[in-house]
Amino acid sequence: MNPPDTIQFEQFETMPPEDMLRHAFEQYGDRAAIGTSLQKTGIVIIDIASRLDLPFRVFFIDTLMNPPETYDLLEEVQERYGVTIERFCPEAEDIENLHRTVGQFAHFLARSTCCRIRKTKPLQRALATLDVWISGLRADQSQQRQESTRKAAWVQTKNGRRILKLNPLRDWSSEDVERYGKQHNLPYNKLYDFVSPYGEKYFVIGCEPCHIPVREELGARAGKFPWEQGGKECGLHKGGSGI
Repeated sequence: MNPPDTIQFEQFETMPPEDMLRHAFEQYGDRAAIGTSLQKTGIVIIDIASRLDLPFRVFFIDTLMNPPETYDLLEEVQERYGVTIERFCPEAEDIENLHRTVGQFAHFLARSTCCRIRKTKPLQRALATLDVWISGLRADQSQQRQESTRKAAWVQTKNGRRILKLNPLRDWSSEDVERYGKQHNLPYNKLYDFVSPYGEKYFVIGCEPCHIPVREELGARAGKFPWEQGGKECGLHKGGSGI
């Protein structure tokens, strides 16, 4: 069932996360799914969904460049919630072409191209199976997301089909996420426990070579693509429509 044009987005603006998730899974079944990079926000959404007593789908864009701790967390989440996280990976042929044309360090030399091959193209395969994409975007993650992210919006796929994108925790703060995680003893990426001798920590975790620990005063997204300035979007939610 494709989302109808008559959807009133205003209804979602005051809807609590559990009601948004219930609406998605009751109305769209397995044509709705939680997309997560296994950040803390995504784990909160999975936990809330698990309490609804409804079947739900979860998918993960696996760039094949994640640190071991991320794959450990994936297994832990699957075991705790009894859900199989669907993994969408880049095509081997695309990776080989990327290495031949740019080199094996394309993530440094042509970062946007690397993200397109390893993230955006696999995402499009995931979205081809969906009518509703549930995301962990929050407004407080960046200025760009503050300005562009809504709790509900249309997203157009590469083939021109529209799907509904929901951001249930759009208005949550990082403190809200931390509070919920501690209250429910949620699993988390153990890299968040790392502190260097110089006080550097991980605030965003993604592809291993593109995310580094930084000092807190530099800002939460300073360690993401640290050689770049600006919005630092990988392309999944660019324009408010990806971490």
